[in-house]
Amino acid sequence: MSLDRLAPVREEARELAERFAASGYRIYLVGGIVRDAMRNRPLDTAFDLDLTTDAQPEAVKSILEEWADTLWTQGERFGTIGARRGDRRVEITTHRTERYLPDSRKPEVAFADAIEADLSRRDFTINAMAVELPDGGLVDPFGGASDLEAGRLRTPLDPEETFSDDPLRMLRAARFLAQFDLAADTNLVAAMGAMADRLSIVADERVRDELDRLLAIPDPGPGFELLFKTGLGERVLGPVGDGTAALAVLRKVGDDPVVRLAALLADAGTPSDVRSALSERRATTAVSRAVFAVLTAARRAVEHPPQSPAELRRWVVDADPHVPQAVMVATALGAVGTLTADVEALIAAEPDLLGPPVLDGEQIMELLGLDPGPDVGAAVDELRRHRLDSGPLTPEEARAHLLKWRSS
Repeated sequence: MSLDRLAPVREEARELAERFAASGYRIYLVGGIVRDAMRNRPLDTAFDLDLTTDAQPEAVKSILEEWADTLWTQGERFGTIGARRGDRRVEITTHRTERYLPDSRKPEVAFADAIEADLSRRDFTINAMAVELPDGGLVDPFGGASDLEAGRLRTPLDPEETFSDDPLRMLRAARFLAQFDLAADTNLVAAMGAMADRLSIVADERVRDELDRLLAIPDPGPGFELLFKTGLGERVLGPVGDGTAALAVLRKVGDDPVVRLAALLADAGTPSDVRSALSERRATTAVSRAVFAVLTAARRAVEHPPQSPAELRRWVVDADPHVPQAVMVATALGAVGTLTADVEALIAAEPDLLGPPVLDGEQIMELLGLDPGPDVGAAVDELRRHRLDSGPLTPEEARAHLLKWRSS
């Protein structure tokens, strides 16, 4: 492991670091960029500079005002001052410790003088490393580098203390374990199981956002396995039924977060139950609707597989715009025969199926001599029914059918 990859970052931050030094302060690079450098990961040129210092916020503002193009102070009471210079975004936070009181959803923040105190309150040892700028070495008081090398996920302090400070870290443990292919320390796992109730003080929106991050990584399976093992899975997702079965379905689907969420919740009651549970957990309306639609269509395909071209057309139209997602979940849930190939063949053969109707409302009114009203809706429904039963229609065929229908 080496810090060589940080050379461009050090050079870019040199002037700023020298300004802090000239004022008698020290400044350190922290965050994922240090962790990734220790993992020999390529440096993303779009990185943000995440820095910490022993300077108090007023001093930080004073230094940045002469250096930055733009300054913002919304996080000042938490010790964070933001800035932008050119295309680079910078956040500088005064060394701090923070903890949550037993029944509080907001942290209590106190400033500290030493970098070690700041790092001690970070979530995991692999994130509790810093590099002093511009030319200093690695500050790693809790063995984050060795934990990275050993593939081990630990907390800087006792996990009970770390998770008590911010219970959301229990969910972050699942994400980091899966994202970086780590094994969770035994004490960390035990603390998660013992402190699962503590998650209730965390705002639902924060839990939702962390769940979204876990769903988006390449292989979230090990993370959800840890959540189910410690009793946190149902606290995050609602009643999922058999966690082992949910994981088995998850492993059969692709990387679409909506599909993954639907797979995990496939045995959590009716689709309406699932939508209600997601709403209680502050899932966005778009996500709730999408998961509901995917599960409804997938279960219908499993329980009543389309047997005729007309049934297949109706299934596809009802599942739109979530057809590929519904097919994937249905295939993972049960024996659906040749559903995937049948759907692909149908859409290729009838590309108009999910497009606009061959006659629109105005054309139908003109053809049948109708004014706007229920009769127009009835005609539209009849044309749709006939299209699904009979297949593609030319405009002439559609007009002939509607005239016959109207006369009868």
